[in-house]
Amino acid sequence: MAKRIILALLLVTLAAGGTFAQVHLSAGFGGNFAFGTDSVSAYDYHFFYSAYNIGGGFYVFFDADYVEADVGMLFGYQSHFFSYGHKEIKERIDVTYLTLGLYGKYPIYLGGFTLSPMLGVQFDVGLNAKNVNGDDVVFGDQRYKEYYMLYYYFNRLWVKLGVGADFNLSDMLYLRPSVLYGINFGTKWVRNQEELVDSFFYGLDIRVALGFRF
Repeated sequence: MAKRIILALLLVTLAAGGTFAQVHLSAGFGGNFAFGTDSVSAYDYHFFYSAYNIGGGFYVFFDADYVEADVGMLFGYQSHFFSYGHKEIKERIDVTYLTLGLYGKYPIYLGGFTLSPMLGVQFDVGLNAKNVNGDDVVFGDQRYKEYYMLYYYFNRLWVKLGVGADFNLSDMLYLRPSVLYGINFGTKWVRNQEELVDSFFYGLDIRVALGFRF
């Protein structure tokens, strides 16, 4: 009986080792361009808010065939437009984000390259924000310096869908462009507006990275 148990454990270990050996591990780094837009309207005071976000940055990633995890920095600005009652305010805010992403993907091998549909989440953490318009300050520069206010006005969670492709440069190196379309759930400030009647937040992320196989 003991020999059978040992043999069964050995077979399970070998099977697990074979499965793990089939997973190809790699890592790399790259750059990205990101664009997003927000739109919010409410009944009270005829409130309307819109913004677009433009930025670029860099990231590093770890890949295990069906999973990609990445961490990066995003630098850009937000252009805000507020309208409530008969008052309108415009402002521009420079923002720095830490980005954390986790994606599931399904690689399809097509000879010289691999195509991978992707679906996952990304969390943007506001690290710094500065209003550059001078007089037209809505939130206030001083409050931006406090972590809670950064969290309240800028942190956001995305769900992203897209596709990536790996082009082999050598046995060890590959080039990975990818395009991701995402929707997010708004910042905590937006979600706390109980009078909201309509809101939509979406964005596009274009990335290019260089990967190294282990």
